[in-house]
Amino acid sequence: MSQPIRFKFVASLAVAGGAALFGLLATTATPVARADDKKVDFTKDIEPIFKESCIKCHHLSPDDPKHKPKGKFRLDDAAEAMKGGDSGKAIIPGNANDSLLYKLLQGPVKTGDDEIDAMPKPKKGEDWKPLPKDQIDLIKAWIDEGAPWP
Repeated sequence: MSQPIRFKFVASLAVAGGAALFGLLATTATPVARADDKKVDFTKDIEPIFKESCIKCHHLSPDDPKHKPKGKFRLDDAAEAMKGGDSGKAIIPGNANDSLLYKLLQGPVKTGDDEIDAMPKPKKGEDWKPLPKDQIDLIKAWIDEGAPWP
């Protein structure tokens, strides 16, 4: 009589262990979601990063007609940002890994015979410092979510 009970216990452990292993594999094989599982909010999450680290070089200035956006790439206007600049389309909605903007936040990028410097560019006399990882991750998530821009 004890044999079937022991068998059921061992079998249920095997099933539970398999389910736990499957759950572990499933979670490690899928993209990491943000802890709060909310969509990235451009105004709250992305725009402050752009204003702090990008806009000073990538904007059109009505006050200074001599100022031109670096690489003819603007991050102060949604339509212009989606067009891209001298190096082509920088934001590919839904595909951060192929988006030049995301790539340049990780380091320099070679396109053809040209190498584009990593962003944001360092101040004179300083070494390049990437944005904090959490900011780069937010930009990646935003692009992967389709780069919605109000």
